[in-house]
Amino acid sequence: MISRRTIFLGCLLIQLLCVFGLFITFIMRVSSGMEITLKTIPVDPRSLFRGDYVALDYEVGRGSKETLKYNEPVYVVLAPKGDVWERVSYGKDKPALAAGQVCLLGRLQYQRISFPDIAQYFVEEGLGKELEQARNAHRLLVTASVTEDCHAVITGIILGEEAPLDKPEPFVGEPPMPETKPVQVPAE
Repeated sequence: MISRRTIFLGCLLIQLLCVFGLFITFIMRVSSGMEITLKTIPVDPRSLFRGDYVALDYEVGRGSKETLKYNEPVYVVLAPKGDVWERVSYGKDKPALAAGQVCLLGRLQYQRISFPDIAQYFVEEGLGKELEQARNAHRLLVTASVTEDCHAVITGIILGEEAPLDKPEPFVGEPPMPETKPVQVPAE
C-alpha cells in the first residue's frame, strides 16, 4: 500500500514538473541554438496590460514577393553579413541549410514576414521608450538563439550606430499612385 507521504511527494513532483516544464523549451532553444544578430524596423505597439515592452519587426521579413496565403508559415534562410544576419531566401517548405546558415520560422502578414517567437521584448519599467526611440532610429539590434527547427528566442538587445535602411522594395501588385490635380470649386 502506498503511504500518504509518497502520494504527497508524487503530487508535489508533478506540480513542480508542470511549473518548470514551461521554461524547458526556452532553455533548450537558448542552449542548443546558434546565436544571430538581426536589424529591427519600427512598429508602433500599444497595450495597457502587458507592461513595458518593445514590439519588434525585422528587416529580414520585409519585401516578401511570394504569393502565399495570409498567416501561412514561411521559412526564412539567413546568413551572416558583417555583424548582422541577412536574408538569403525564403519559402513555404523547410529548407536544406548550407554551412553557416540558419532559418527562422515566420508567418506571412500583408506581404511581410513576421516572427512571432521574437516579436516582443519585455523590459524594465521606463526603459521601453528609450528602446523604441533607438528602434525607430534603426539603431536597435537583437541577438537571438535559433534552433535547428527554425525557432528563435531573444537573448539580448544591442544599441548600434544609426544606420538608415535602404529604400524598401514596393509591394507585389502595388498599383502606381495616380497623379492628383487640385479641384477648383466655382464661386457662387
